[in-house]
Amino acid sequence: MTIVERHGPYPNRNLKCTTWPPRRVMIWCMSAEPRRGALLRHCPPRAGRQLVAAALAMLCAGCSGSLGGGSSASCVGPYLDDQPPSGVFGAPMPTVSSGGAITIYGHWYTTTCNDTGGNEPLQPLAPVHLTATLPGGDVVNLGNLDPGGPDMGFAVEVHVPAGTPAGTVTIRDDRQQPATYEFEVGQ
Repeated sequence: MTIVERHGPYPNRNLKCTTWPPRRVMIWCMSAEPRRGALLRHCPPRAGRQLVAAALAMLCAGCSGSLGGGSSASCVGPYLDDQPPSGVFGAPMPTVSSGGAITIYGHWYTTTCNDTGGNEPLQPLAPVHLTATLPGGDVVNLGNLDPGGPDMGFAVEVHVPAGTPAGTVTIRDDRQQPATYEFEVGQ
């Protein structure tokens, strides 16, 4: 059964609630007038939950590519960490002493995407420039690095200057959407 209510400052609008019996709950939704929202009353609480569930299902469908199955994926983007190609992804953030060093690795700096079953040869991106931002804001240039190898990556040794205060060091590449990696400087 459909209930049509007219209320509020725009009594000529048709607002619909398609459940029975009505309950006292307020839900914001769009009405027939596109410029303004209208307040619906007497819709059951589950109508709001159903609306949220439908919105989440649509968002998930957008992420997966389709609701009907099939394969869909996005390619792994370039990333930086302290693990070699055979290392552990998502390892805990390391702490480096002032005056110490750490090796930073870049991975998947490639224009090739084989995530959906392709087998094209990997093509490297152009050389990437890395910088390190030290605690306190000083920026150190780490140079230009050429991606290569099995994961189209690179490695660079980062020396933390003696006397660097404790805090976070951020490594960043120069791409439009930069990859970043952080590690801590301890005493």
